[in-house]
Amino acid sequence: MPTLAIFVHQLVPTGVARNAIAIARHMQQAGWRTVLITIRPGGELAPLAEGLELLTVGGSGLPRKLELVQTIGSLRRAIEAIAPDILMSSGNHAHLATLSASRGFPRGHRPKTVYRISNDTTHSKKLSGLGASLSLRRLTTQLVAAEATRLALVSPLFASDPLFTEAVRAGKAQVIANGVDVAAVRWQAGQPCDHPWAGGQVPIVLAVGRLARQKNFKRLVRAFALARMDRPLRLMIVGGGKRKSLERLQALAAELDVASDIAFVGRVCNPFPYYRAASMLVLPSVWEGSSNVLLEALACDVPVAASRTAGPAEEVLGEGRFGALFDPLDPADMARALLQQLDPERRVLPVDRAQAFDREQTLRRYRTLFEEMLAEE
Repeated sequence: MPTLAIFVHQLVPTGVARNAIAIARHMQQAGWRTVLITIRPGGELAPLAEGLELLTVGGSGLPRKLELVQTIGSLRRAIEAIAPDILMSSGNHAHLATLSASRGFPRGHRPKTVYRISNDTTHSKKLSGLGASLSLRRLTTQLVAAEATRLALVSPLFASDPLFTEAVRAGKAQVIANGVDVAAVRWQAGQPCDHPWAGGQVPIVLAVGRLARQKNFKRLVRAFALARMDRPLRLMIVGGGKRKSLERLQALAAELDVASDIAFVGRVCNPFPYYRAASMLVLPSVWEGSSNVLLEALACDVPVAASRTAGPAEEVLGEGRFGALFDPLDPADMARALLQQLDPERRVLPVDRAQAFDREQTLRRYRTLFEEMLAEE
C-alpha cells in the first residue's frame, strides 16, 4: 500500500487546510495510506478529518513562522517514522519547513516531494511594496522549486512566473486549480445562521478571510463607508487574525462612523450559512493564489464582486460575466462594484459557474500526479 503524507500547519478554516483534508480523504478512498501531519492539534476543521490518520509534531503556541522553524526536527522524525512514498507540503507557509526536514535522507529513503504553490509568490509586487520580505519569499520559493520532485500550481497565472516556467517546460510543474465540492457547500450553507443580522431587512455584504494585509480589508471598510452613503448597508467579516489587526480595522470603522454596521465575526468552522444570509460576497484581496472563498460563493449562488488581482478571479468570473470586478486599490471603484451587485436591476449572477470548478476533477488530477510519481524510478 503506497503512503502519502501531507503537512499542514493546523486544521483551521482556511483553503489550504480544507484542500489538504480533501486530498487526503480522496487518496485514502483510492487505497493509499494517508497521514495528515500538523503542528498544532485540533482545530475547527478537525471533525472533517475524522477517519484519517493524524500526527501532531509540535504545538508550542509561538507565532506561526517561529513555530514552523522550531518544528523542523520533530517533522523530520515524523517523516522517518511514516516513511511516506510521497510527502506533500500543502501550502506556501509550510514549504521551508518541509524542505529543511526532508533533506539529507539516504538514497532510497528520501520521499518524493510535492509542493503545492498555494499563493502568489510575487504578492503583486507593484501593488504591495513588500520589499525585502518579498525577496526572501522569492528566494525560498526558488530553493523549493529546485529541490521538489513536482510542483502543483493552483493558478494558471503562476505558470508564467519566471520561477516556474522552466519547471513547467520540463513537466516538473503543472497547474492543478482549486475546486469546490458544490453539493457539500450547499448542504452546509443550509444550516441556520445564528448571527442576529441574518434574515433582517438591511442588505449584508460578506467578506471571508484572515485579517491580513493580503485581504485588503482596510480599503474594504473605506469602500463600505462610501457605499453606505448611498443606501442602508451592513458588512460582516468572517475570519480570524491578530488582535492588532482587528483593533486597527475597528478604529478605522469608528473613524468613518460605520462601526455600528460592521460585524467582525471571527473564525467559524462552517462559514457557509453566512454566505446564504448575505446579499453578496466581496473578495477585496490585493493578491491570492486561487480563492476557495470565491468558488464557495459561486456554489452558494451568491452575487459576488472580486478584485481583479485576486489570483485568477478575472478568469473565474468570466471577465465580468459571472460577477463584478474592481480595482482593489481604489475604494471608490470597490464601492461601485458593491452597489452594482446589491442592485437587482444591475447585478450579475453566478448562474451555474461553480460547476466548471467541481472538486472531483481537481482531486482526480492529484491522484494522477501521485500515481505517476509512484511509477517513476
